[in-house]
Amino acid sequence: MEKLFVLEFLVIFLGLTSPVLAYVDPGTGGMVVGSVWLMILAVLAAIGGFFAKMFYKPLKNIFLNLRKK
Repeated sequence: MEKLFVLEFLVIFLGLTSPVLAYVDPGTGGMVVGSVWLMILAVLAAIGGFFAKMFYKPLKNIFLNLRKK
């Protein structure tokens, strides 16, 4: 029953759509990929900065204590 409802919904939804007259130039794909790549790098840099800030002093103290011994 549920599959039939989903199928009916898809048929009605796809039947009500109209064609869109739009142009996507070839450079748009590269721009989108570049933007997503930069967002991923920004998130990774923020995570790395957080961990560096949280663990820098304890690690520094450990190595300084090892050097003193």
